[in-house]
Amino acid sequence: MAEVQYGVVQQDGAWTIIGESLRFGAYKTRREAERAARRLAKKSSGLPVALHVQDEKGELRPPTRVA
Repeated sequence: MAEVQYGVVQQDGAWTIIGESLRFGAYKTRREAERAARRLAKKSSGLPVALHVQDEKGELRPPTRVA
């Protein structure tokens, strides 16, 4: 089954949501960006979503599944 992949990463001092052919948002905090990514995931046409979030050291944590 297909799966949607989103990432929450810090770029140029702001937190951004990225995915395949997708890049949007300039959130002040990682938490704000992560909440926005979870809302986006709920609109993913019923496909499972893996959410990758960058930590304070700049590394992506293992993905979490979002319904």
